[in-house]
Amino acid sequence: MRRNPRRMLHYGAIPMALGTVLTGISEFQIYEMNHAVVYIAWSIWWISVVLAAAASVLLICLIVSRETRSIESVTGAWLLLVAPLAVCASTGASIADYLPTDLAYITLIVSYALLGSGAPLTCCILVLYVTRITTFKLPPHDAIVTSFIPLGPAGQIGVAALSLGRIANAVLLDSTLQLDILGPTMLGAGVLIALMSWGFCVFLLTHAVFSVVYQRRSAVIPFNISWWSLTFPIGVFGSLTAGLGEVLDMRYLQVNFMVMVVLLLVLWMFNMVRTIAGAWTGSIFGIPSLANKEDATKESTSSAVTICDSRPTDRYV
Repeated sequence: MRRNPRRMLHYGAIPMALGTVLTGISEFQIYEMNHAVVYIAWSIWWISVVLAAAASVLLICLIVSRETRSIESVTGAWLLLVAPLAVCASTGASIADYLPTDLAYITLIVSYALLGSGAPLTCCILVLYVTRITTFKLPPHDAIVTSFIPLGPAGQIGVAALSLGRIANAVLLDSTLQLDILGPTMLGAGVLIALMSWGFCVFLLTHAVFSVVYQRRSAVIPFNISWWSLTFPIGVFGSLTAGLGEVLDMRYLQVNFMVMVVLLLVLWMFNMVRTIAGAWTGSIFGIPSLANKEDATKESTSSAVTICDSRPTDRYV
């Protein structure tokens, strides 16, 4: 896998998976069964922080040094390298709510640092992605589902900012650093960033739906492993919608969140059934659009050979 830059992109899924586990521990309040679970979760969070930093820094340097890329090769999968930073930031906010004040303060600082590094990197890749889709054609039909991936990191920035703002407001009030005045300010900044992130997610969702419908008109979209890229973005967008609905007390956002939960459940069931069937037949394994590129390469090579063979041999006679 380390020799294939395309598969390196999926290393970022490991810290994001750990973030899902830690969020589940926080949301279902498993710490009430045993208080030691909080410190176990905190230790796992530090592991995910190291993995996220490695995925976003080391892998980017490794991919850049090993392969020459063009703007046409940019896809939404590039965001999988930087998305774990924002995921770890929001997960740190969830865990800090149950830690002592001194440990919660350290977690809060590290989480804001992760968000500060992950948000600009995400925006840089999103600029490249928007440039790619406006300059060149859409991704191949078998990888068009990855158009939903940018929705996840963009929404995760809003989720992290909103979660950190709410926790910072509580932690700074209990701290002895006389920074309690910053609590409401950081909460307001988190709500503002979350609102802007939600608006950008609506644009990305609209574009992704349009891209899939447009490609579906010309060719059937086959099921492959890239279909799992639907679950994370929609789940993050739902979490962002739920957080804003709770803070702003808007019924409209709360209803939208319930619709997204039902949609996410249906997608999970569909992907699980199709993945099991594809694993049984072996059709699920492979890199999307790789076969098309190999066929295109062979076709162009054979065309070049045909052109060379068709040249007149008596040109200089």
